[in-house]
Amino acid sequence: MTKYSNIRLRPSIVLLFVILVVPIFTAMLWFTYTTNDSMTRTNAKDLMERFRFEATTNTQNLLKPIETMVSTAATLGGAQQQFFRNENSWDYLKDILSHSETTSSVYVGFEDGTFRMVMRTVAGMIIQNQSVPAESSLAYRWIDRSDPKLDGNSVFDVFTFKNKQDLAIASTQVPATYDPRQRDWYRAASINKKVTITAPYVFSSSGLPGITIAAPFYAEGKMVGVIAADITLDNLSKFLAERVVSKGAMSLIIDDHDKVIANSNLKEQAKRIAGKIDLKHVGALDSDLPALAMVQQSKVVNKDNFTFVHPTTKEEYAASFSSFSSDSSKKWQILILAPLDDFSGPLKENNKRLLIFGTLAIVLQILFIYFLSRLIAKPLERLEKKVNDVRELVEVAEPEVIASPIREIASLSRAVDTLDHAVRSFAAFVPVGLVKHLIESEQQLQLGGKSRFLTIMFCDVEAFSTLAESSPSQELLTRISAYLEVVTLAVNEQHGTIDKFIGDAAMAFWGAPVELNDHAWHACAAAIRISQRMAKLNEQWVSEGLAPLQIRVGIHCDSVMVGNIGSKHRMSYTVMGDAVNITSRLEGINKEYGTQICVSQSIYREVGERLSLRPIDEVTVKGRRGALHIYELLGVIDNENPTSGLEASEEKIEQCRLTKLAHQAYADKNWHEAANRYEALLALYPKDPLAGNMLMRSQIAAKNEL
Repeated sequence: MTKYSNIRLRPSIVLLFVILVVPIFTAMLWFTYTTNDSMTRTNAKDLMERFRFEATTNTQNLLKPIETMVSTAATLGGAQQQFFRNENSWDYLKDILSHSETTSSVYVGFEDGTFRMVMRTVAGMIIQNQSVPAESSLAYRWIDRSDPKLDGNSVFDVFTFKNKQDLAIASTQVPATYDPRQRDWYRAASINKKVTITAPYVFSSSGLPGITIAAPFYAEGKMVGVIAADITLDNLSKFLAERVVSKGAMSLIIDDHDKVIANSNLKEQAKRIAGKIDLKHVGALDSDLPALAMVQQSKVVNKDNFTFVHPTTKEEYAASFSSFSSDSSKKWQILILAPLDDFSGPLKENNKRLLIFGTLAIVLQILFIYFLSRLIAKPLERLEKKVNDVRELVEVAEPEVIASPIREIASLSRAVDTLDHAVRSFAAFVPVGLVKHLIESEQQLQLGGKSRFLTIMFCDVEAFSTLAESSPSQELLTRISAYLEVVTLAVNEQHGTIDKFIGDAAMAFWGAPVELNDHAWHACAAAIRISQRMAKLNEQWVSEGLAPLQIRVGIHCDSVMVGNIGSKHRMSYTVMGDAVNITSRLEGINKEYGTQICVSQSIYREVGERLSLRPIDEVTVKGRRGALHIYELLGVIDNENPTSGLEASEEKIEQCRLTKLAHQAYADKNWHEAANRYEALLALYPKDPLAGNMLMRSQIAAKNEL
């Protein structure tokens, strides 16, 4: 124990707060407040009113020129119907784009679906699934549907990239799927029949969120197209950030649904989720000031310019509201917020002089406060983090030892260390998912189970007995541990539960103790991860002169009993039922057909459309009357993360297609046709063991038929 070990936590906190209540500060603040409050309020009100006018004017001046240029271009398009279809219009669109740095693209769409665009490009932008060249500054886009004889496959979406010297440096083209007539900006302009500002949406070309200013143009009373210009929400936010009224102020553009279109706080930008824009509601911002201001607006007489007090911090703020959108259908407004303290200006000099005199008197008090706050707060903060790590079972390289001179904190630290060791030791022998579930639910372990529809996976090493006979014990243990580590990580990443290890075999399941949507898909994804990582591990072992470990996986889903079995002195959280036996049988079937990952018909029914499968055969399983359709898993389709690397290659997809054709003949008992198709498949993929196996079975069946 140190000399401070008798310090108690509660007296320390009381002492800290007593010291903080310093009469000198109270007198100084009261004196300055009574003399300067009136002047500060007047100054703040005048500045906010002036800035409100300037902000509204500046924002109008940002959008109005773009609206005017779009309107002028629409007039030109109506007067010269072929102008924007001509190559000469590129320079005109480029000229419109160059008039404002906030404009990200200018384009025109026609009633026949033709589309022409000039857009700015930046490093890292992805267009047509390709990175934009680093030296590119502009992209020219052209879709020509003017020829009615062309079918959809003959129309291309062409991008030409140019550098700052207007020289073409690259181009890409894909079959055109983009149709301007289906876009919101085109529809809004055609309905309103005038210059229109769209609601925020995600731009199809750049994938960035923004708004569009669009105007239709007509010929002989009939609309022939729409010309439009894009402004990204990032540019609007930067525009606001560059024009804040004070260092502590914030400015926002809010729509009529209280959603934030632009924010001077550049860290809280609109996000794109699943291809759609996700505008934050004012109540969902990190700062609660905008929401408080909107609530207060309904309670005051002057709803455009007022002050309010934050209910928690008691700090006073000035708020200003003003409408600005020239589009009558958009009831957008600018909200400006600033602490009154920002406007005190020279009046704070008086406070500084008073603080100089007070500082000498309270230096020792500040040092003492700092010491006590550090003494109490720092170890508690570290303990809080450590407890959270224990609760979430976060892996740490080396446990942190938290020491404190305060007796209660030191005792608490020792208790947390004990808890950490106990929980992590428990989790090493019990499924991690069960441990987390017990921590979150605060339930005690009890014997018993319930029926639940789960997905089960068995994983085993091929020819393990032979390997065990030919490998040194320590080497075998190291390699099997590495393989089981791969299995464990893959199962955990896909939210599964490791049931048990049986020698070189591993059993896992999905959907318990915590229910999991798409548990069949997650199990298949885990199997693909295991296969991929074992392939890399085998490459390393082969380079070291060791034999590779080939694994076999079986996956099946069905209703089973899941829960705690055993006695009150020793329990095991596991699954029981016919499905477990079937899964084990599926793992073993791989040996008979030369496959690696075998899944059942029930997996196919659950998530077959999100898997790359090829049929193997119909097999009978002990204990089941009917035959069981089985499939080989070659990849999974990850819609949420297309770059996960779990998808099957083009070669494997082609294998699946050809195998399905061959298996169809095999299932129809057309043995000769099945043999021919499997033989053709084997010719294309000589190392395909399934094709060779099924060719032999087809040939035998054909001979028996004779």
